[in-house]
Amino acid sequence: MIRQNRNFNQPNHQIKMKRRNFLRTSGIVSLAGPASFTSLTPSYSGSETANGFSNWSDVRSQFNLRPDLIHMSQMFLASHPASVRQAIDHHRKQLDIDPYTYWEDHYFKFEDMTIQAASKYTGGKPEEIALIPNTTTGLAMIYSGFRLKAGDEILTSVHDHFVTFFGLDYAVEKTGATLNRISLYDQSAQADAEQIVTRISKAITPATRLVALTWVHSSTGVKLPIRLIADEIKRVNQNRDANRQIYFSVDGVHGFGNQDVNIPDLGCDYFIASAHKWIFGPRGTGILWARKDAWDQIIPTIPPFSLNVVGPWAGMISGNVMANFSDKLSPGGFVSYENHWALKDAFDWQMNIGKSRICNRTKELNTLLKKEMSQLTNVNLLTPISSDLSAGINCFEVKGLKPEETVQKLKANKIIASTSPYKISYARLTPSIVNNESEVLRCIKVLAGLK
Repeated sequence: MIRQNRNFNQPNHQIKMKRRNFLRTSGIVSLAGPASFTSLTPSYSGSETANGFSNWSDVRSQFNLRPDLIHMSQMFLASHPASVRQAIDHHRKQLDIDPYTYWEDHYFKFEDMTIQAASKYTGGKPEEIALIPNTTTGLAMIYSGFRLKAGDEILTSVHDHFVTFFGLDYAVEKTGATLNRISLYDQSAQADAEQIVTRISKAITPATRLVALTWVHSSTGVKLPIRLIADEIKRVNQNRDANRQIYFSVDGVHGFGNQDVNIPDLGCDYFIASAHKWIFGPRGTGILWARKDAWDQIIPTIPPFSLNVVGPWAGMISGNVMANFSDKLSPGGFVSYENHWALKDAFDWQMNIGKSRICNRTKELNTLLKKEMSQLTNVNLLTPISSDLSAGINCFEVKGLKPEETVQKLKANKIIASTSPYKISYARLTPSIVNNESEVLRCIKVLAGLK
């Protein structure tokens, strides 16, 4: 049983001494005395208000994006705002000056600061959040770590990313469980929340133990009604024994950063997302959140660097030490700490602007794009116009053009679009808070002229 408890049941001075001894002898985890470190978040001048920035042009000015291009693919790999760039630069410089001392003096402090910032942004508790390098790793940790056995079944969809396809295939091969992939909608533009929930409900069998879905499909732009799906799974679980409960895992990366919702309120058991897309965070960062009631179903895959885990093993901490989900599931191993620790500043930056403001702005731009695109006779919009069933990804076809040809023609007009990496691929435009209405309308004008 993984329990929430950071107390070591020892006097504080004994803990500190053992931590210091552990640092000096193990070289695995470290914690020295209080760090002489000031906040990395800069004091923005002029345009910043108490609730973020006074206008969206001020937000755009925080990025070093080429001004002659219209950037409609930040959902793939985002640029960094000023405060995140400055945080990365600060950590990099300190690590270059004296890497061992900087790491030793700050490791636990910065890890904790980052988790606290993630907790504030997500609405989850710190002990529920593991820091991960990307969505792929987080999904693999859930799929491969979930306690499955022969005869169990995983329910997923045909619309998911190849990472989910392969990750679940690997889990099935290891455990002997079975896999059921279903279609949640026939035509993406006409996707219906009630139909999606009904199809999932009908596909659940007595053998179903894990439902693995994606919040926003990068293949079609459809946003699933996660809360409604979670409620249906909860209803089914009411008639199941404790050892046959169904758990719900969500790849949330394309809603994480553009939706005004706290992760626990979605109702899922596991939520995985990188932060280098809609969060505009450092590359190679992300979070894995797990509801406390679901912690025990995951066997860790990657050894952690947590003091609560490694300390007792090294004999530097005695007594009843109980590690939580964050302790056990945050992968150990050395990482790009300049990026890893600057994730805190990305969450701070988002909160400074305001989740609701970002969500509303993203909705405004994407709704404008879809409504205008739906009027073009040479374009077939494949993403629902309703924000209830879409977020920031808009998939479409230009008649007579392959997706890659469409993207190249847009690029020739200084519009950076993308294609979806699936067997059936589409062109994508993904307006975010770095864009404005005139850029959206410019995209429409160029699309109208494509043949």
